[in-house]
Amino acid sequence: MKKLCTISLLVFSFVVSGSLAISAEEKAQPLNTRPSEGWTLHIDAKKHIPKVPGTIAHHYCKQVSGGMTECQLYDSDRPDARLIGVEVVVDKETWKKFPKNERALWHYHKTELKKVDPALPDLSPEEGAKTMKSMEETYGKIYILWNPSKNDPVGRPMVSILP
Repeated sequence: MKKLCTISLLVFSFVVSGSLAISAEEKAQPLNTRPSEGWTLHIDAKKHIPKVPGTIAHHYCKQVSGGMTECQLYDSDRPDARLIGVEVVVDKETWKKFPKNERALWHYHKTELKKVDPALPDLSPEEGAKTMKSMEETYGKIYILWNPSKNDPVGRPMVSILP
């Protein structure tokens, strides 16, 4: 029994010291080198959630490798907002390379932007218009993780096809 307690204590000490080392390493890492940084383009848009078209999906986007832009979709702008989806954005040339059945899962932003009443609350109207114009020739694919009108994250994740 004493030997089992000693082994357990050693394992616990190893795990704790490893966790502290990882935490210290993470703290030493500059913030701008983490994948969680850079989600700065803020877009609010309607009609992203099936069966709840008035719900605003609060997008926080950034450019990532491979020429893509990715957006995290939240149910509000509050600090405790819940992640409800992800949107991936590609240019027209990339979209054209997809097989026909895959292209059907994507929406053309030039058409979609007119339907979803987008707002860019962190930009001036001029900057917002310029940003929207730059997005027109891109395509987006939206993955909805769960229905935010529910209190709990239940149901099947889905690809949302915009009307």
